[in-house]
Amino acid sequence: MDLFNGGETGDGVRVLVLDDGLDIAHPDLKDQIAADMLHNFDPNAANQMDPTPPGNDSHGTAVGGIIGASANNSIGGRGIAPKVKLGGARLLCGGCNSPVNVLDAYGGAPFSRIAAVINGSFGSNPKSPDDFDPDGSYLGVAIQRLATLRDGKGIVFTKSAGNEYQSATDANNEPMDCSRANRAMVSCENANAQPDQAMPGQLIVGSVNALGRRASYSNAGSNVLVMGLGGEFGYPMLDPLTGVVSTSPAIVTTDLAGCLRGSVRSNQSSQNALDDPTSAVHVSLNSNCDYMATMNGTSAAAPTIAGVVALMLHANPNLTWRDVRYILMKTARRIDTARVPNTVTLPSGDTYVPEPAWTQNGAGLWFDNWYGFGLADASAAVAMAKTYTSYLTGPMASNNPSEPQVVSPDCVQTSAACGRDIPIGSAAGLGVRIPISTPALGRIEAVQILLKLGGVSPGDLAVELTSPSGTRSVLMNAYSVFTQDATDLSSYLLASYAFNEEPGNGTWILRLIDVGERANPDAGRFQAVMLTVMGH
Repeated sequence: MDLFNGGETGDGVRVLVLDDGLDIAHPDLKDQIAADMLHNFDPNAANQMDPTPPGNDSHGTAVGGIIGASANNSIGGRGIAPKVKLGGARLLCGGCNSPVNVLDAYGGAPFSRIAAVINGSFGSNPKSPDDFDPDGSYLGVAIQRLATLRDGKGIVFTKSAGNEYQSATDANNEPMDCSRANRAMVSCENANAQPDQAMPGQLIVGSVNALGRRASYSNAGSNVLVMGLGGEFGYPMLDPLTGVVSTSPAIVTTDLAGCLRGSVRSNQSSQNALDDPTSAVHVSLNSNCDYMATMNGTSAAAPTIAGVVALMLHANPNLTWRDVRYILMKTARRIDTARVPNTVTLPSGDTYVPEPAWTQNGAGLWFDNWYGFGLADASAAVAMAKTYTSYLTGPMASNNPSEPQVVSPDCVQTSAACGRDIPIGSAAGLGVRIPISTPALGRIEAVQILLKLGGVSPGDLAVELTSPSGTRSVLMNAYSVFTQDATDLSSYLLASYAFNEEPGNGTWILRLIDVGERANPDAGRFQAVMLTVMGH
């Protein structure tokens, strides 16, 4: 199916880029700009209605080009949905992303409320799990509000999974220790590490490279729904896991216009020929420095899915945010199917698979923490959107919140020391049975757990869930970048989509596994869990 020749260009679908800005005068973007979807949160901005960034902040402009660069204008390239109405907000800057501004950006202001799709190519790298209340925190409330907008059909929010599979830096840009994760061949930072990404109101996207495999940096997680195209680095790189130097393309997209600013500048050399002003390729194809060939990351992958969603909404404007998720899930393509998960040996001598590969769940769907349901297939998704009529309206149904609350028997009178010990170095770990019985709950769309734990080592702790159908999902892998220090967690939120389409009722098994890699380990304690099964 030829989407473009078939007229699927996302014509008129409103897509908002939340980022470090958007160059609204760029020659390949200006015709798509929607003046009523522009905002600048920078307190130093001269014009709050112009998100064009100062200096060299080109990230948001690159994102915008992936989504909606103009087609058939004899310059540059074309976006995935080249006829969208493109908006932008400068949210990522010093003093920009306050709670009030985030609430405005997530559908709380006129410029964001009218979007059909919002893209957020950003994230954080916590050193320890952040306590998070999905119903009481400002960000949780903002994400849930998205489902009520677009005349009740909901705004689709595409969000990058993160780029810390192999390496990570903290808020001060200092390197964090990923050696244990690299050795165990698991994600150094899990996509579930940012608790807001455990909310289904954000569609979490990982990145695939040109070889059709997970990009080296792309975070894995049970909350990844599908994969987009993010490429690698666009120049020779040493793979720290294999020791092999290879060149794999990144994404070509729009840079800040002109040679005096942005990622491609007259005084800025590059290992990529299109980006390097001294190369013949640059002089021939990019002499105005309006484009870049080194955009990558899940920051690039998320807008590829935002573009696909725009195509779907153009094909069928009646799709709800839940319908979009369902169609992407059902039409995604499995890739890298031959990969074998790594096995480690625990201190007890037990063997353990810290992160499973492709697993077929009880409903027949295949899921992999590396890939979610697979690589998004735009043609198949648009074709399904055109004939889709079984609309999933309103909020997801869920079990009675009071029913799945399981509290350790000695924690009825809660104290810091209460709870059941989690065995150290045992593959069996600690199992907790959680019964669910809700007549209105049929097929699963998402599962969340909210944990209360005492004195655990987050970096050594694996959190697993097994459904009544027998599907095992790792919601948080051990050997992660999280601290190994004893930590109390009062509201540790995690999500999984590995169980989608399965029946929700029955006995679920929460399993907590402490791999015990720290010196002189003490046992952490399970105190309570709240399981929320959502679906229709």
